[in-house]
Amino acid sequence: MRHAFLAIASLVFPAACLAHAAGNMPPRYVDAIDWPTKEAGLEKFALAEHMLSLSFERFCGDAFCEGPYPNLRPMQLSCSVDTSNGTIKRCLWIFAGSDTSVDASSGAVRSSAKVYKCNLRLARNTPVDVFYEAMNDGELLGKKLPMTRHTVYDSLVGCLP
Repeated sequence: MRHAFLAIASLVFPAACLAHAAGNMPPRYVDAIDWPTKEAGLEKFALAEHMLSLSFERFCGDAFCEGPYPNLRPMQLSCSVDTSNGTIKRCLWIFAGSDTSVDASSGAVRSSAKVYKCNLRLARNTPVDVFYEAMNDGELLGKKLPMTRHTVYDSLVGCLP
């Protein structure tokens, strides 16, 4: 049945669509850890995520961790890469925070928790290697993102409480 579909599709769809349907074309976007090949970016990406998290931890108490969730923590950074040109399409940095209290009369523990999804304000077509270089240098929250006038802090304002 699949062969019949491909034969009919070759009459209707352009060759690129047919090649994609047959599984011959690479995906347009991949996770940054899988750029340029499967898990090839794992170490560089893990280092970038670690450096961002360290910078956030140092900055947190002065900016974001005095609100409703004093234990706000970065959970995961994830970026998509456009395989056609090796640039970052989007980076999403996930944070979680919680707060608890004890009811003085019943002893019940109450909790509240929230997840925040913050987009890094990257320039369009930021090359992956340029992103990695920028993420390995110093105090990152106040540093301008490559090819922009925006900092990582700018990306978090309005996203985090």
